[in-house]
Amino acid sequence: MTPLGHDRHCDEVVGQTALLRSHLAGADLTATVPTCPDWTLWELAVHVGEAHRWAEHIVRTVAAKNVPVENVTGVGGPQDSDPAALDAWLAEGAAPAAGTFRTAGADAAAWGHGPGSTRQASGRGAWRTRR
Repeated sequence: MTPLGHDRHCDEVVGQTALLRSHLAGADLTATVPTCPDWTLWELAVHVGEAHRWAEHIVRTVAAKNVPVENVTGVGGPQDSDPAALDAWLAEGAAPAAGTFRTAGADAAAWGHGPGSTRQASGRGAWRTRR
């Protein structure tokens, strides 16, 4: 199998988010997610959107240490609990994240998760595969 290149990974941030977004229209956002039974659809979608914003912030600012997610602008989900608002909020986070990852390149340094609970510097391009 051929590994995906940097640009393709960046494209997939938007593409996979679009796939998640396609399940929101008309959905019961309080329903549990079968593959994540402790999470509702709302909670999972907000988690994904927060991850986009958090990782984008880390890469854009070339953070040398962990940035608490609550210090990142736009986390917490939309103010409106309507599926259309959640859909728009997800789109508004995915595209900038992909753009920042693409611009940073696959080999630039920024803080990232290490194996297990260890935290270490890693390539900014690594974020595109994790979010």
